[in-house]
Amino acid sequence: MSFTQNIKENISKTRNQCDSCDIAELSAIVKLCTNYQGGEIFIVTENEAVAERLQILLRRVFSIKIDYINKNGSFRFYPDFDFFVSTMADRLMLFGESYETLIPNECCRSAYIRGAFLGGGSVSDPNSRYHLEFDARYEVYANQLVGILQNCGIKSKITYRKGRFIVYIKEYEQIADVLGIMGDVTAAMEFYNATIEKNLRNNANRRANCEVANIDKIAKTVAQQEAAIRKIQKIVGFSDLPKPLAEIAKLRLENPFDSLKELGEKTNPPIGKSGVNHRLKRIEEIAKKL
Repeated sequence: MSFTQNIKENISKTRNQCDSCDIAELSAIVKLCTNYQGGEIFIVTENEAVAERLQILLRRVFSIKIDYINKNGSFRFYPDFDFFVSTMADRLMLFGESYETLIPNECCRSAYIRGAFLGGGSVSDPNSRYHLEFDARYEVYANQLVGILQNCGIKSKITYRKGRFIVYIKEYEQIADVLGIMGDVTAAMEFYNATIEKNLRNNANRRANCEVANIDKIAKTVAQQEAAIRKIQKIVGFSDLPKPLAEIAKLRLENPFDSLKELGEKTNPPIGKSGVNHRLKRIEEIAKKL
């Protein structure tokens, strides 16, 4: 199973926080997966987990059950044409540029982004490159998605490829944040870990005096530390940490390649290696309990 497929299966199980979330997520999926052909409308996806999620959302939002058809791995829904045009299009705001009422709350923005990924998203394995994109199909949908991502603190860009508008992100931290926003915190942490290990290995090539075995050990240790810090940051925030722990957490994020000694020299007042190690261990212990 690919990295993208695994994430789609995970986020397909996410429980939305309100009815508006259901509408927002469904709107994004339908926008990116609907086709018009020969006077017929059909919604199609190549991922069965997405098809099952779509079926659930249609039942929640419209109180209807539409069975999908599997055509050689292509899962298709055929809603009634008049119902789609008169009811679905209006409720899901499929036409026009106004979309703000779709996302009244922060949770709804997350749901919309999740739906966009389920409908047309893909992300590269972090061990190969850093790239996440949404096939938004039309310019109006691309602009809407860019605006919603920006409201969540995510910077994205639009490119035109083979007649379609693609929204993409290339910064690894932003990609990991998107994964977390969509509801797959585990994938976000895995992304950070893989990225840290990759960066440290690359840095090892520039430091001839460092032994490979030692770098691997440091990479794994730092990856565990940053994963714990990111988990705390996303769930409770640094404000709930004692000041000494919050200080060392921020320093570790800002200086992923620093040794314990170098981190200790940057604290106020400076502390030794054992003090830094003790604080990072406490952070890992707190993260395990969350």
